[in-house]
Amino acid sequence: MKKLCLITLGLCALSLVLPTNALAAKADGKKAKLVAKYDKNKNGTLEADEKKAIKEDFAKDKNGDLKAFDKDGDGKLSDEEIDAIKAGSGKAKEASAKGKKKTVEKAAEEAPATKAPDAEKSKADK
Repeated sequence: MKKLCLITLGLCALSLVLPTNALAAKADGKKAKLVAKYDKNKNGTLEADEKKAIKEDFAKDKNGDLKAFDKDGDGKLSDEEIDAIKAGSGKAKEASAKGKKKTVEKAAEEAPATKAPDAEKSKADK
């Protein structure tokens, strides 16, 4: 029983630490740096004038940092492609959420299985 408590406590602590580290890594990532560079008013959203600056910079250097966001390969950045630059978005975040859900479900499945013998002991003691 003590082992189960320690394992559960460890998993809970791990689930609290991992998302924080993942978000910190995202904040230092390529997308975050681009948003910080072009988000002149620092509101976390790329406004029309900021998107225009991105498009102009991409037009000047088609092989630069912004090339990865030209998903259709047409040599231009659409508003949708620029919106994909938003920091902290993407599949990694979704995968992290799915992983947390599976960990919680697994812990929930294990907990009742280990409580059953204790319940039998208390019935036997009566």
